[in-house]
Amino acid sequence: MLECKAAMVSYTQANRARQALQQHGISSEIRRLEHLGPEGCGFVLAARADCGRVSALLSREGIPFRSPRGRT
Repeated sequence: MLECKAAMVSYTQANRARQALQQHGISSEIRRLEHLGPEGCGFVLAARADCGRVSALLSREGIPFRSPRGRT
């Protein structure tokens, strides 16, 4: 199964992203708080889907994200 990890700035943002993905049938979970580099700390959202699909859906919802520490 494919898994995409996305770094989110806040828990609220990660929760919004999780809900948006759920509306499209993609299961995900907010896994942990970790240091994300220059942006400081944030949350990692792990989605069970292709990263391209996750990126497109979240972009449509206006939710910015990036891969945590360069990982996908």
